[in-house]
This record gives sequence, C-alpha cells and structure tokens, in this order.
Amino acid sequence: MAYKIVTYFIIILLLISSGVRSGAARTFDKIIAYVNDDVVTQRELDVLVNQRAMELQQVYRFSEREALNEAERQRSELLDRLIRQMLLLEAALTLKLTVSDVEVEQYIQDFKKRYNIETDEEFRKQLNREGMTLVAFREQSERNLKAEKLVMGRIVPRLQVRESEIQTFFEENRDQLPTKTDKVHLRHIFVAFKPNQADRDTAFETVNKALSEITADRTKFEEFARRYTSEQNPSSQAGMLIEASTEELEGFPKIFQDVLTNLEAGKLSEPIEGNEGLYVFTVEMKTDKMIAFRYLIVPLKPSAEAMQEARERIVEVFKKLENGEEFNALAAAHSDDAETRDNGGDLGVRSLTELNPKTRTIIEALESDTYSQPHETESGLHIFKVDERNSPSLSEIEKQQITSILRQQRFQEEWDAYTNKLLENAYIRIELKE
Repeated sequence: MAYKIVTYFIIILLLISSGVRSGAARTFDKIIAYVNDDVVTQRELDVLVNQRAMELQQVYRFSEREALNEAERQRSELLDRLIRQMLLLEAALTLKLTVSDVEVEQYIQDFKKRYNIETDEEFRKQLNREGMTLVAFREQSERNLKAEKLVMGRIVPRLQVRESEIQTFFEENRDQLPTKTDKVHLRHIFVAFKPNQADRDTAFETVNKALSEITADRTKFEEFARRYTSEQNPSSQAGMLIEASTEELEGFPKIFQDVLTNLEAGKLSEPIEGNEGLYVFTVEMKTDKMIAFRYLIVPLKPSAEAMQEARERIVEVFKKLENGEEFNALAAAHSDDAETRDNGGDLGVRSLTELNPKTRTIIEALESDTYSQPHETESGLHIFKVDERNSPSLSEIEKQQITSILRQQRFQEEWDAYTNKLLENAYIRIELKE
C-alpha cells in the first residue's frame, strides 16, 4: 500500500439521502432490493449515485463527466454499502440509541460545509433538486447519526494500534520516504576489467595497420577512422573534422589537450592510450586562436581471458579478508579505484536511495562493520563494506500520521466484519439488473 500521509480519521458512513423511507411516495418506484422488512428503490440508489458524483467533483476535483462515469461504475458497491448502512440503522434502532437535536444540527452544518453550501436557501434548492425536503433530510440525518453511534460504540474501541505495528508499516513503506532511508558509511575494493598485455598487443597491431593505410593516402583519414571505430561506437566523432578555439580546447579531455597542443599541422600523432582505446590524431589547420583536427580510435577492450583474470584477483582478495586481513589495507594494495584507493576504498556516507538498484540490494543486507561477497558489474568487481549504518527514527507527528492510516485500514476491516455478521442474519434479495 502506498504511504500517504493524512492528518484526519474518516468514519466511513454513507448518507442515505432518499427522504423518508416509508410512505406512499415509494409505492410507485421500482424496488431493486429487499432488506428484511424494508426495501431499496431505483430512485434511492440513483440519488446515492448522483450524490457520490457530487462528492467526487467537490471533494476530489473530478470533472463533471469523470465524476458521473466513476459514480456509475461504483453503483453496485454503493448498493452494497447502502444495504449495510440500513442494517446498521436497524440494529441502532433495536438498541434504542438516541441523538439530540444539537447533534442533528451539527451534522447538517458539517454536511453543508463539506459540499461548500454557503446559505440555507442554496441548501434547500440542492435538496429540492434531489427530490428531498429539509424535514426529510433532518430525519435521515438523525438515522445516520444513530448508525454512527452504533459504529463508534462497537467498532472504534477495536482500533488500537501498537508501536510494533507502526514500526512494521514504516519498514514496509520506507522506499516511499526518501528522507527516512538508511544512510551508510561505505567502502569498496574495486578490481577493474582491464585489457591484459595480449589485448594491448592486438590493439597495437590494429592501430599500426590503420596508420600504414592512412600514411599511404592521407585524404582517406575520415574513411579509415570510421571503419575502425564504427563497429564499437557508431555515434563516435572519430574521423569528423572538429574545429575549436584555444579556449574551447581547454574543455576537451586531457589526452586531447596534451597531444594537440604540440602536434603540428599536417602531422600524425603516435598511438596514444586513452580511456576508450588507442588514439591517433591529425591536425589539418592550426593558428594561435583556432585548431581543426580529426582523430581515430582503435578500441581497447578487455578480452574474456582478461576478465577471468580480474575474477581470480577478486577471489584472492576476498580470501585475505576472510583470513582476517584489514579491509582498508587490502583496498590500498589491490583496488583499481584511484580516487578511493589511498583512503582505504572510502566512498563516504551514502543514502540507500543514491545507489543503483543492484548495488542497493547488496548494501541493504549488510549490517555495520560487515562486507559483501564479490559483486560483478560491467566495469569490474566490487567488495563492499559498511562501516556504519544509521536508521532515521520516526518523529511523534509521523507516528501519529501512520497511526491514522492504520486506524483507517482497521476501521474498514472491522466495519466490513461487523456488517458481514448483520448480513448473515438478514433477509436480502437483490433484483438489480446490469
């Protein structure tokens, strides 16, 4: 269930706005249900459907068409609740429950306020549109209040919520409360999938072949660059003429700046290893303020053998952890993450919501001062360690809000259970046609 914060407790009672339930006026209306010695007519249910549509418009901001369609969809449910409410009223009358004129008047005022009815004249007109009189509405309000008293006496006392239930609800819905997510002080040992020497030798053979072809015909640099790059990275700018000012060049990767600053126009650079592979640059135009250049990349990817070597490395590191060696020291000695290696693999304090789903699943299972099994990603393998874990506590206001939600859930359950018993002992016959 979604965690939705509310600050009030709603007693679920339907207003049966069908006027006085006895009398000759109902004789000519179609009967759609028999409830013990009483009946439900087509008009009564139609009025209830229209009232639900009005509620959807004024309270829940539905459009008129949306409200009517939704209320009509709920027709069967509204009939069921109407029958249950009639049985509650019958039970209340049997128990001789009473309400005062003051309570009835307050009930009417609350109704008017809920539906934004500002004047008595507007209220009378609204009742007339529904085929009711003020006297009939007061009588029905009195009956509703008696049913409500029955509910308050029989059901509400059962709505106690224990502290353990509040905590369970919180834990089950924690994902929907970003400010209440655990924070962890996290470390890792990272063993990257890196090309081995055999992978580098293969890449250098390829780039040297490309250089030979380019040297033979410099005009085809773009064609050769496309051919050697497109299979690995079709969207790469490799081979395209790139023009940049000296100021713009400062925003390029460092490998570009270092090579292009010293490379003369018309020359080819030596193969240079970068993040994506082996680069070859050529400068077509160069002034004090502008440079126009192209580049070629031969991708340098780890082979299956190189990836297996990384897996074997992480297994050896994990064995050392299991044998009691200190995590920080192993990170400093074996991690390929240059940014965290010297700090013992320290990733800092992270909220669980910051982590990608797969990593989060691993971290959530770790208590303070524990580490994970090796975890493989596209770039390499990680061993994570949680130094410290902090779980935020609930404020008193938040506890009260969760209590309200749980009480509403329990009220519905208890209301259904109580009225189910009334249904079991009642004579019900429904003749509603779809």
